[in-house]
Amino acid sequence: MSDYEKLSRVRRDLEEIRSDLSQRIAKDGPSQSDLLILHERVSRAIKALSPQS
Repeated sequence: MSDYEKLSRVRRDLEEIRSDLSQRIAKDGPSQSDLLILHERVSRAIKALSPQS
């Protein structure tokens, strides 16, 4: 597996985590500040792994 494939896999995994966090935030409400912080950090990691246009 090339480095590019590894990064793509990590990005997909992070997108799944972000989706799960979004669902948990919607269910538990925005009062879960820890989930909101984690969602923001995962989003930043995804952005960092995304190709620059």
